[in-house]
Amino acid sequence: MDKSPHTTIFAAHESVLQAHGLIKPHIRVTAVERARALESGAGETWLKLECQQVTGSFKARGALHRLSALSERERDRGIVACSAGNHGLGVAMASEVCGVASTIFLPRAVDHHRRGAFDEYSSSVHLIGDTYDECEEKARQFARESGLTFVSPYNDPWVISGQGTLAVELFEQIPHVDVVLVAVGGGGLISGVAAYLKAVKPSVKIVGVSPANSAGMYDKVTGISPDFSAHLETLSDSTAGSVEDGAITIDMCKALVDQWILVEESDISAAMRYLFYEHRLVVEGAGALSVAAYLKERARLSDYTCALLVCGSNIDPKKFLRIVDMTSSP
Repeated sequence: MDKSPHTTIFAAHESVLQAHGLIKPHIRVTAVERARALESGAGETWLKLECQQVTGSFKARGALHRLSALSERERDRGIVACSAGNHGLGVAMASEVCGVASTIFLPRAVDHHRRGAFDEYSSSVHLIGDTYDECEEKARQFARESGLTFVSPYNDPWVISGQGTLAVELFEQIPHVDVVLVAVGGGGLISGVAAYLKAVKPSVKIVGVSPANSAGMYDKVTGISPDFSAHLETLSDSTAGSVEDGAITIDMCKALVDQWILVEESDISAAMRYLFYEHRLVVEGAGALSVAAYLKERARLSDYTCALLVCGSNIDPKKFLRIVDMTSSP
């Protein structure tokens, strides 16, 4: 892949626009909401509520676009995906829209609420492995042995451009945006969003946010060893785990992400509570990462118009209620 930022931006920008036209009939245009309680300077702060997307996260965008690109032979044989929940739900939904049989592998520790959500779809679901990485290894092996197409949650240009359709909506809603904060796991969302926005507004700053307990992409981009930070438990389980060696998102993040913010577990839970008490939003840990980062860096960002991507809502209700308990609210 050409690592030139110029080439990366404009090639991806065109594919994002194509993806937007293809998947638009099947997704929601999610709202933006002003977060006035966070504002303390001359700037504006906005929430992009992708937590209200079909299947509860942005993942449906990439899955729909990827499945639309399958060859006739690939459609006939079916697909395989591995997921901590959200990508799998997006694939399950897209499979029904596109008429493709799908097999979804989930780690045994998957959030109970996310596992239950698969009951709405016809995908075959398998619980395998104690970690996401172990589960993905089994899923890839199954795909190879069965001759099925493996649908990556991030290491795929079709998936990346599908996720980037979020940015098309965002720029229409907040064209004066200065800074966009994005949760980062494998980097599919931030790669698509950054490529589109930097094409239409080169001055925009893209901030990647990861939990300090599991900052796989940050480790890849900075060259820090993943032995410590990629494998600790985190509330942001949807972004947890290591990043595939050679993933195209690594070079895209190097070229397009202007700044990284790592947040602690206490930052994530505080952001989840803020979103619930101030905006009545139920979000998972990954969905609160951008808000956690803004709260951490509010003094530095207060004079800019910032968009915080609230990217997912799939969390077990009992777990959520423990986190947002009034006795520990910020």
